[in-house]
Amino acid sequence: MAMIPPKIYHAGTLTYTKAALVMLFFWLIWGDFCYTVMEAVTGPIMQLKFKALGASNTEMGLLLGAIPGTVYAILNPVISYKSDRFRSRWGRRIPFILFSLPFLLLGLVALAFGEQIGLWVHGHVGFLLKGVSANQVTILTFGSLLVVFTPFNTFVTTTFWYLFNDVVPEHLLARFMSWIRVFGLLSTGFYWCFIFPYSSTHSTEIFLGAALLYLVGIGLLCFKVKEGEYPPPEPYINGRTDPLAAVTTYARETHAFPHYWYLWICTFIGCIGNGAGTFALFFSLAIGLNLTQIGYLNTSVLVTTGILTVGAGWLADRYHPIRVVIVGNMLGLFIVAPLSLIWLFWHPSPHVVFWVILAINVCLSAPSGALGGMWDPPMLMRVFPRTHFGQFCSTNAVWRTAGGVLGGVLTGVFLDFITQWVGRDRAYLFLPAWSLFFGIPSFVIFLGFYRSWRRHGGDDAYLAPLLVTASQQGTVPVGPSANLTDNGI
Repeated sequence: MAMIPPKIYHAGTLTYTKAALVMLFFWLIWGDFCYTVMEAVTGPIMQLKFKALGASNTEMGLLLGAIPGTVYAILNPVISYKSDRFRSRWGRRIPFILFSLPFLLLGLVALAFGEQIGLWVHGHVGFLLKGVSANQVTILTFGSLLVVFTPFNTFVTTTFWYLFNDVVPEHLLARFMSWIRVFGLLSTGFYWCFIFPYSSTHSTEIFLGAALLYLVGIGLLCFKVKEGEYPPPEPYINGRTDPLAAVTTYARETHAFPHYWYLWICTFIGCIGNGAGTFALFFSLAIGLNLTQIGYLNTSVLVTTGILTVGAGWLADRYHPIRVVIVGNMLGLFIVAPLSLIWLFWHPSPHVVFWVILAINVCLSAPSGALGGMWDPPMLMRVFPRTHFGQFCSTNAVWRTAGGVLGGVLTGVFLDFITQWVGRDRAYLFLPAWSLFFGIPSFVIFLGFYRSWRRHGGDDAYLAPLLVTASQQGTVPVGPSANLTDNGI
């Protein structure tokens, strides 16, 4: 009896048996777990550090949002564009991730000893900074370390997700990304439940542990995952090769169509409102919760969201991610956010607050997060040109970061302004109102993007608009009626 040959899966020039595909998924999920934990550690600990050192909300908005965000916004499009066009025996994504590895490890170690470094700086050069306290020097030291850390973290943040799109078979991408999101949420939940409560007392050990985990996770991923071969990169606009041509090509290809402008503006405005997230920890403290309760509550929403994400992925495959995102945003914007304003008028005991928020998390926030989470990357994978995926993702990231930078600073200024009227802790209770103020117009513009998506073919015939570069012939717009190769997904 003849043996049935094993099924072969394809991703570009890569081929996998079922066993090889399982191993690919294992290494990608393992790497994502380690990277997610590292990312989860940095933000909350730095928030607590800055508050303990007496930093103002405006200073925190600058050091945790605006400055790192500006660095990211500048480097992300450069790295993305170069990565799309980079060719090597190691591929076009892994070399960028591997290059940043030692620098990220050094950055995490430096942050682990940031207070000691700040005190050392104050002790040795404090005479040059007359009138500046040790705490202020330590705040500036942490801020400087974050500025140095951010560029190398951007290499990973930028190219890591693009790697999935290059090595995972296309017909399995949606399900794979759902599982990536599930394990990412669970790993973040693990941090909030078991590690975060010790952030104030054992931050050095947590940073060093994150560095070791990152070394093992990302290091193994870089050597276990192989990229395939890619066709030669397309020439720049008008066949030129100078840096200005690269910038012109990048900007024109991603901003040539009104279709994408809906998404860029929606993202920008929404992220101004999301600047409230920089101070979310202080919101929880202001309503009476302690660090242990905050850890448990964040774990509850992350674990529940992770479980529901599998169903959200199925809904996204069945009804398209863009519709699932609309429902998730409606739930979050018109139900969850208004409910968060109740603490302005109701002041129960921390015990009651804990159980009320737990119910809201499980019943409302988690479903909203699971549905809205289909935005990035499932929706973007379906609405951006596959051939230029990194480039368009980086443009989305630039607009997102620009909104986040502005939002972080403006939120800090807003909080410092109303603090003089209501007090510092009570000021944080107005954060949901800030989110709503920008979230509503952002949602309205997103509905415009949905209508544009339908005009460009919708479910059955969507073709991502793209300026196709022709050698020595300028550019040719590609739309849903063009009789050219489909650049969509």
